[in-house]
Amino acid sequence: MLPDILSIADQHALIVNNKTRHREEAECKCPFCYEDSKPPKKRRYYLSLNTKDQVFKCWFCGESGGVLRFISLLEGVTEEEVRSRFRKRKVEHPAERLTRRQRKLIGEKVEPNWATMKKRDPAYYILTMNWIWSEWNAFVKTQVEQAFFLLLLGIRFGKYSEYIEEIKKLEKVIEFPLLKEVLNIYSCAKRPVWTERIEALIRLEKSSVSPESRNVQAEKGEMKYVEQNYLNRSSYEGPRAALYT
Repeated sequence: MLPDILSIADQHALIVNNKTRHREEAECKCPFCYEDSKPPKKRRYYLSLNTKDQVFKCWFCGESGGVLRFISLLEGVTEEEVRSRFRKRKVEHPAERLTRRQRKLIGEKVEPNWATMKKRDPAYYILTMNWIWSEWNAFVKTQVEQAFFLLLLGIRFGKYSEYIEEIKKLEKVIEFPLLKEVLNIYSCAKRPVWTERIEALIRLEKSSVSPESRNVQAEKGEMKYVEQNYLNRSSYEGPRAALYT
């Protein structure tokens, strides 16, 4: 897994535009050309850091590349040396594998220096990691349930392909294989208990409108109603507290 490019910028004390920290494209003072550090350009930030794809580009000098090249330029070492370093890096907790975007989805507002936290207070570090992992699993559970509901809705209304695409869009946002997960659940002879509630909701709404009174427009309205009715009850409530803020 690639290191987070914004965390790398912070570790090297680069000046980041705080207004853009929680955007997909963060702005930063360029440490390669220093053009935006000149007095007349104090408010300019020429270096873009893409926190989704982990790439960078300076819009003045043109320096660009991936996060490993970014580190190699900042530290004056070869890219192969950086690659080797991260290849050997041991991940001690599954929460460390979460991306910045995934952590933001569960309410993270700051990006701690994990290495410093681990060194200063190992017990607190583990407590924080456990909390993050617990919140992520709770969030994923709601997303899996939502995706399963969409799958059944697509089957119910003969819109299978359309709802499969919706699930694929959702999994891109959270960076988790939702489609594979819900298809596995659907194919199980014995499904998890929570699926019974969703199946019951679909059956209830299916029986509420007689076949004789159904038409295309009514079916679209019913489909939207069922979807909204479920989503209103199944949203992730968010983290209970931010241990590390």
